Amino acid sequence: MRKWGRIIWGVIGLGVIAMAADAFWFEPRSTVVSEFDVEVPAWPKDTAPLRVVLLSDIHVDDVHMPPERVRKIAEQVAGLKPDVILLAGDYIGGDVFKGRKEFGARPMRSPEMIALDEEGLRALDSFKAPLGTYAVMGNHDCWWDCDRVREIFAETQVTFLENRAFRIERPSGDVWILGVEDGQTQNPDFPATAAQAPAGAATLTLTHNPGLFDWESNHAPIQLSGHSHAGQVRLPLIGAPVRVVRHTEDTADGYEVINGRILIVTRGLGSSGIPVRFGAPPQIMLLNIRPGTEAHVRPHQP
Repeated sequence: MRKWGRIIWGVIGLGVIAMAADAFWFEPRSTVVSEFDVEVPAWPKDTAPLRVVLLSDIHVDDVHMPPERVRKIAEQVAGLKPDVILLAGDYIGGDVFKGRKEFGARPMRSPEMIALDEEGLRALDSFKAPLGTYAVMGNHDCWWDCDRVREIFAETQVTFLENRAFRIERPSGDVWILGVEDGQTQNPDFPATAAQAPAGAATLTLTHNPGLFDWESNHAPIQLSGHSHAGQVRLPLIGAPVRVVRHTEDTADGYEVINGRILIVTRGLGSSGIPVRFGAPPQIMLLNIRPGTEAHVRPHQP
């Protein structure tokens, strides 16, 4: 019996080691592509489909997400041939070992880490799409330095939206990107942003935090966000032990339709707090969006 006990504990120990290796090394360095077909009844019926890549929570660091990996992910995204790329915030920051509660606030970081952060922001210029790349601010970006993030984005071809709408002109039907500010560190204004687009236009609302979907002032028919990381660590049966925001669980598969409105949430690419992922691998989200008779999201069937 003692022999079998040692064998059982040995197997358990090996399992724990394997899980730790996966969580701290292998899974954070993997990237999966998740493709969904989305139907939005609020879009005009003559609007042609739009192929969108949604990315979020890159959290550049020197462990799993150096700038060179950001550029490699951009190459992978280019191979998906999107019409539009949307970046939903939290490009830097996140490391609990290099900051206080803000996880990597710029004043807490060394000159070397600040240089890495800034190179990571500039690497976002590698994301190219025929109809443009559009971005909003995340909470970690503002904890790091809002003004410096804006300065660096101004050096890129990425269109940075803060409570601002941008018109994508197409012969097959215009689409408006409504970029709304972060709810933790800025002042989101859904009515003012929506008012910049014509009534009845095809719109995509981009904002970092999925919790803003529930704001009374938010009437967006479709919102695209990140922030939750789907918990970043997900365990069998119980899901995410740590849930930093509402909608962490109901969008763990990437989406939820609530009262005829669509919320799409990507797991993101990097990590926040501790550089670990388990059961929630980094994600590139590919969305085929078109008008429909009812709000609907389904995994793409080739």
